[in-house]
Amino acid sequence: MTQPAVDDPPAARPTTLGRFVASRVTAWQRDYTRRRPQALATLARLRRGIGKDVGALPELWQYTLDGLPGPAPRDGDPPSWTEQAAYTALTLFALHQQSRREEMHQPGQSLGTAVRLLKSRATSEEAVRRRFEALGTAETFSEIVHHARGLITQLRGEAIPLDYGMLAEDLFRLQTSAAARVRLQWGRDFHRTTRQDQTGHQNGSPAASAAPTDDDEET
Repeated sequence: MTQPAVDDPPAARPTTLGRFVASRVTAWQRDYTRRRPQALATLARLRRGIGKDVGALPELWQYTLDGLPGPAPRDGDPPSWTEQAAYTALTLFALHQQSRREEMHQPGQSLGTAVRLLKSRATSEEAVRRRFEALGTAETFSEIVHHARGLITQLRGEAIPLDYGMLAEDLFRLQTSAAARVRLQWGRDFHRTTRQDQTGHQNGSPAASAAPTDDDEET
């Protein structure tokens, strides 16, 4: 991956980053599930930013850059690791929450755990496993976003939540020398068998049909 000019320290940045992202999505989902117009509009705008470069849409600056922790990059620098991770997590959350009355940010639910639950509900467990492995072997950040977007769409369909603060931290570390540890933890969580799995009671919200909302046509 191309390294940004500003080298974010991998040990210190993610904890602050995770709190920043979790705070934003917690407020947004609270207002979204209450059908507040401003939240509906905010998430619709954020969805339009999925896969685009950080800063490419000026309408998203206030949501993805304002208050972001860490040192400010120098003029002319490419997006920092922190900016990439925060922007991606926030825009993917907007996709995940779309049309759901349930809260799709759930503290403590890692990506590997969420995808394990998805596999147990999917028509094709093999298809879910292949997509998750494709995410784990992605070599560029754009590939990571592409495969993550597909998984988030499936998680939304089954109303399976995810910890977006944790996801932001993972996305940050994937750009550092800690990437292998992130992938290992994803694999452990995905293949772990819990007592809840054995008894048939699973974490996450039960799948439910999503009621049509005013922003269903937004992309």
